[in-house]
Amino acid sequence: MQRFFIIGTAHLDNPDLFQALESALDDVRPDQLILEIPDDAVRRGDLAQQKPEMVCAYRWAERRSTAVRGHEPGGPSILRRDVPPERTGELLAAMERLIAELSVRAAIDLFASRREPVTKKEEQLRAVIDELIDPALAADRTKGIIDGVRCVAAPTGKIVIVCGAAHVAKVADALPRVQIVHGAYFF
Repeated sequence: MQRFFIIGTAHLDNPDLFQALESALDDVRPDQLILEIPDDAVRRGDLAQQKPEMVCAYRWAERRSTAVRGHEPGGPSILRRDVPPERTGELLAAMERLIAELSVRAAIDLFASRREPVTKKEEQLRAVIDELIDPALAADRTKGIIDGVRCVAAPTGKIVIVCGAAHVAKVADALPRVQIVHGAYFF
């Protein structure tokens, strides 16, 4: 029987996030880890240009001889296509700066849970996210993640899925026997 655990993270290069992620993985002790990295890259061990917390989780699995697969869907970015490239660069830089000034938890809550901003910086981050992210493309990406997980999941065992926090609720709804792993650095 499959039993799924989902860890929804922020895509950040943050040592505290990495420590919390490894601790959560140690607690669950999965038989299989499914990461938001293309499956062919996982199979090759090609971690160049991958999200930092996914690389951390991959290395955790490697040290423990835990099976790893990838669920990153192909296809277009979730960034709005009508935003000019120079503006996209400005928005990405602003988002990175604002997230660094907020807690990881606040960033996850604003982006994934869509809670209302309570500070000026949170209002600024919400505005950047809303200008940058295309909700329809984000929904398509979530569907791709669900399809990818179904394709690579082992038929039995404890399976941990690590994905961006914005995808957690829909992925959890689409799979049987799911437990969401909550924490200061997770959805």
